Amino acid sequence: MDEWFPLFAAAVWRYLDAAARRAGSDPSAAAVDVRTLAAAWRTLLRVHGGIQHGGSCARCVRRRRRGGGRVEACSVWQVAIGYFVRRPPGDR
Repeated sequence: MDEWFPLFAAAVWRYLDAAARRAGSDPSAAAVDVRTLAAAWRTLLRVHGGIQHGGSCARCVRRRRRGGGRVEACSVWQVAIGYFVRRPPGDR
């Protein structure tokens, strides 16, 4: 995951940026919610380590190690990648 994480992280940021951009300055409740959710996800992902940390963070209690001692992205980043890059099952 270490070598792939920067690509996944960049895709997550692009998704969040695009969602907020699409919401633009639309005053509707849905657009306001989209901007708020995008900002909240950005903050959450920063707290959970960024590209410079390979998506691993000291805040997650369960850090899973793979062979070779590599640390996988924390569960928060795994969810973000799953939903914003790969898309959840049935949402294709």
